[in-house]
Amino acid sequence: MRQEPSYTAATMALQRAFESDRPSGSRLFCDPYAEAFTSGPLRFLARASRLPLVGPLAPRLFDLIGGPGPRPSAVARTRLIDDIASEGAPTVSQVVILGAGFDTRAHRLPALAGVPVFEVDHPATQAAKRSVVESLGLSSAMVTYVAVDFERQSLEQQLRAAGLRTGMSTLFIWEGVTNYLSDSAVDETLLSIGRLAGPGGVLVFTYVDAGVLDGSVSFSEARRWLANVRRAGEPWTFGLVPSNVGGFLGDRGFVLVSDVSTKQAGERWFAAMGRREHGSALYHVAVARTA
Repeated sequence: MRQEPSYTAATMALQRAFESDRPSGSRLFCDPYAEAFTSGPLRFLARASRLPLVGPLAPRLFDLIGGPGPRPSAVARTRLIDDIASEGAPTVSQVVILGAGFDTRAHRLPALAGVPVFEVDHPATQAAKRSVVESLGLSSAMVTYVAVDFERQSLEQQLRAAGLRTGMSTLFIWEGVTNYLSDSAVDETLLSIGRLAGPGGVLVFTYVDAGVLDGSVSFSEARRWLANVRRAGEPWTFGLVPSNVGGFLGDRGFVLVSDVSTKQAGERWFAAMGRREHGSALYHVAVARTA
């Protein structure tokens, strides 16, 4: 079992920190806690991005190393899921964040104030998360932490044991996780969500285009992106064919509501703000409801 917190969770926090350090008129969101979840070279870059004049060089350096796709895709998916969560919060009784990593929505989205939030993640990453939350003095009164190894433990059993109310409408956020799981783990998680989501339950999840894994679809940013996640020890292992997502979900008890790539999502905001970044067509955010 992995004993270290997820490196990709830390890089995601860095990318949120970069976005939050932009001028208020040109950023997609503000996560005031993101930097605290970085360390070492990532913390150096996060702090450098706040410096006058040279600050914008930090995300550019990140893009030179990681390629043009990851950071714009990360911030576009964050904004999109923020909006979905904020709009959906008044209609649900509880929220479950699967593979929460260093997600801070429970602390920074006003719409989630007063809504019970269950954060599910690998024990090592969750321990690191809780340590930082405590050091920041953030209240976790409405947050229940549920440690689960998706490949070895039952999500349903762990959530029920943690106090998730069954039969209540629930919003599930499953961001940046499916691409690191096995087919069987994705299937079992979806079946569990279907049994737990309750009437009016909603699932928001991300996935990568399966074509990037087998090379059947060409994306200019794919080769470097794949190499970087392999180098980090967290290679992509699962993807979906976008045209088949509706059928895939239907076979598992869900109805697809929407499915957009981070390239499409980013087009809503980047150009309007005079920014030249582009999200990637290989990374998708889908919304589904229980059938």
